This record gives sequence, C-alpha cells and structure tokens, in this order.
Amino acid sequence: MWIKRAILFLFLFLVFNTYSFASETINKIVAVVGDEFLTLYDLDEMCKPYFERFIKPELPLEEKEKVKNQIRKNFLKGWIEESILKIEAQKYGLTVSDEELKKVLTEEINSIGGEEVLKEYLKKQGISYEEYKEKVRDKILKFKFVQFQLKGKVVITEEELKKAYEETIKNYDPTPKYWLSILIISGDEKLASSIYEEILQGKSFEEVYKTYSTNIQLIKEEPFKRNELVSEILEKLKNISPGEVTPVIKKDEKYYIIRLLKIEEGVPPSFEEMKEKLYQKLFDLKAQAVLEKWINELEEKRYIKIYL
Repeated sequence: MWIKRAILFLFLFLVFNTYSFASETINKIVAVVGDEFLTLYDLDEMCKPYFERFIKPELPLEEKEKVKNQIRKNFLKGWIEESILKIEAQKYGLTVSDEELKKVLTEEINSIGGEEVLKEYLKKQGISYEEYKEKVRDKILKFKFVQFQLKGKVVITEEELKKAYEETIKNYDPTPKYWLSILIISGDEKLASSIYEEILQGKSFEEVYKTYSTNIQLIKEEPFKRNELVSEILEKLKNISPGEVTPVIKKDEKYYIIRLLKIEEGVPPSFEEMKEKLYQKLFDLKAQAVLEKWINELEEKRYIKIYL
C-alpha cells in the first residue's frame, strides 16, 4: 500500500513541479519600465503573427530559435520605447483627442483602400481593429511628445533639405506614369454595369466599394507605368481627362472601371513640393537618434530593466 502512495506522491510532485516550471517560464518578466512590466508570455503573444510568418517549418531548430529571439528583441525594443513615451507624455499632460485619432485613422483607412481592406489586413496580422486604434493613438502621442520634448534640439537646415532633395531625385524614375484608382469586378457583367451607372451619378469609388466589398476589389491611387497596363486599358485612358472614369473594360473574365487621377510626365517634383516631406523624414531620423540616446541613458540609470 505504501508503495502505491509513494508512486502517487511522486507522480503528483512531478506534475505540480512541471506545471510550476512552465508557469514561471511563460510568466517570466522580460522588461520593466518604471512601474510597467512585460512578461515573456505577453511578448510572445505580440510576436505570434511574425513567428508564424518568418519561422518556417523546414528551418533547423537552432535557426528557428535565432529568428524567434531576433523578433522578440525587435518587439521588446518597440515596447520599451512606447512605454517610456507614454509615461513621459502623461507627466506633461499630453493626450490624444478622439477627433485627432479619427482624423489620422481616416487618412490611414483611405490610403489602404477602405475600412474593410484594413480590417482584412489586420486580421491576417492577428491584430483586432481596437488594438490597431490604440496603436495609432500611441503613435500620435509619441509624435506629440517628440515634438514637445525635442523642440529646439532637432534643427533641420535649408542646406540639409536641399541635399536630401538632390539625393532623392537621383533615383527618380523618369518613366511617365498614370495615377489610377481601379475597381475590379469578377465575372459579373450586370453588377459591373450597375456600379458604373452609380459612379456616373456621383458615387465615389470608396462608397461603391463599401457597398459591394465582398464582390469587388479596389486599388486606390496607385501609379502605373505605360508598360504595366494592357492595351485595352491604355486605349480607354487616351479618351479621358484626369478626374474622369473609363467605361467598363472586360479582360480575362474580369471587369474594370478606372478613374484617371493624373498623368506624371516623368519630371520629378520640385524642391518646394517635396520640402515638407523631406523635412519630416530628416526630423524623424534625427529625433530617433536623440530618443535612442535618451533611452540608453535611462537604462543606465536602471529606470529600464531588461531580463531577456
């Protein structure tokens, strides 16, 4: 009898300790920022979509661990930066209003081709729409804090802007381009004709896409070189002006309705046209360098602790 009890005790001991060890492993704290902390479990949850994308089954075990650790380090760095900026922004009373968030969200939704396209993309990344909104809010808060904290510390001269412009136009492709928005309807001529009539009556491509998103695809404001367009489309584009739409074009069991936005003649934008974007790009680069230096100093003061 005592042998059975001893075996049962040993079994329970092993089960309990194995569970305890696993629990400790997944709940291991990998970083602390002020009063905020991040566990290995939470970090891996953040990384999960990227583990699935980049850790291929055929990779050797050692290579898989190497890739996994690199992804973890990249996400950990981002979490630390975001946590510090949120804490510091709160100290100075910086907030993001719902109106500010809505404005940026609208811009991002329009740039990707509509809310449904964005939600589908987020689904593939394993991110909910609410999580995405919070990430956008954090991004706005970070920008506000950087502008507030680094004002006067980051200076962009006219000479730097002109140099950046010269470097940019060196790589400018002189090939003429058509800027187009395209609706693609698969195999339904009646639906394509109906959509075309709605557009002629004043509906935007975005409104049409929201109505028929399960049946059509929207390509929004994309540049195409002449040799990237089939002859049927080029022929129709010759007969319309910027802002106008083509009639329905059939090609390989698909129907296309195209709005011509503009034609670039292969001349690079002027310095004045690019100046604002160049300024933002240079500011972001310099600001990031200052932020990283500041974060390193905080780490040395033990405000940041990393255990990974």
